[in-house]
Amino acid sequence: MSFLSDLRRSARHHKVPFVSALLRSFWLYLGGKFSRKEILRYGLFVPAIAARYPVLISKERSLTCLHAMNPLEEQHLTEDKDEFYRYCQSRELPVPETYGWAIDGRRYDAAGNRIEDAGEWQTYLASVLPEDFIVKDRAGAYGSGFRTFRRSGTVFLAAGSARSLGIEDLTSAIESTNGAGNYILQERLFDVDALTCLAGRRGLQTLRITTILEKDGQVSVLFYFFKILAGLHDADNFAMGTSGNLVAYGDRQDGVLRGAVGIHECGSGTTVFTAHPQTGVAFDGFRVPQWAEAVELVKQAQRCFPMLPTLGWDVALTADGPRIIEANSRWDPPLFAPFLMTAEDWQRIFGSPGATRAATRYVAE
Repeated sequence: MSFLSDLRRSARHHKVPFVSALLRSFWLYLGGKFSRKEILRYGLFVPAIAARYPVLISKERSLTCLHAMNPLEEQHLTEDKDEFYRYCQSRELPVPETYGWAIDGRRYDAAGNRIEDAGEWQTYLASVLPEDFIVKDRAGAYGSGFRTFRRSGTVFLAAGSARSLGIEDLTSAIESTNGAGNYILQERLFDVDALTCLAGRRGLQTLRITTILEKDGQVSVLFYFFKILAGLHDADNFAMGTSGNLVAYGDRQDGVLRGAVGIHECGSGTTVFTAHPQTGVAFDGFRVPQWAEAVELVKQAQRCFPMLPTLGWDVALTADGPRIIEANSRWDPPLFAPFLMTAEDWQRIFGSPGATRAATRYVAE
């Protein structure tokens, strides 16, 4: 019932008759393979919103298009984070320092040596963990399992908790949160000062740059956006707008922002922000630090992954320069802001006959 009540409220805001919104939603769900969250959050039941998309395609169907470009048998190189970081390090790509990981409960140190004894694992972590570090799911997505910790001597504190943890409590907390013992431990990176001022707090806001390796060996940028901390969490994941964070956009050539989008207060469709809602810092005219260096870095990195010719890179802009946080072979099309990618690129990446006909049929209705 929550979907129907949310749809009714959102349809009222967008001035779409409820019966029409319901019929369109059924068509998108059954025929277009859109999830209920996609339909509602992005306002896809609204004809004027749907008409903005050169290709109207769901996450489920977009994966089929991306799998045709990025072979499934190669995707472990980006989706298994321990493997990804080792691969990047072997090619001298700057990534966060990794201290260890677990695969199905089997623990490994930074060099990949297995540590079977729990006490030995605790002793190892106590010797290597820095003042600030993070834990996240080894093969997760959308910030799953993400937690931040701070160390003071032999005591550890989790973000949002006042409880002090010893090393035994820390490892227990990590393994109980990250189910089946699949996680990775890394240094926590922080924004360069200009970005800290933008958000009004110390954290990490990553730059997503999606690239494609062209047939002539050149690397093109399909689109980019900046994940802006504006919610209550440490992670900058947009999460279809539910996190409270924003997605900033701007000029592709020089990295100057022009605005940001978030989910409308009615819960459906997007709204434009001209300034950060907490700090009041204007987005329009804000120059992304280290822009040229970040673009050059992801182009270099994309050439290191010829077996996965289109990737969505999350890049941290730190006091030590850009660092690659992750690469996504299953990147999401920018449904929250379709103008980020050109119509030509929408068509060549997602313009399969089925997706194109679906978009044409829906807009015509």
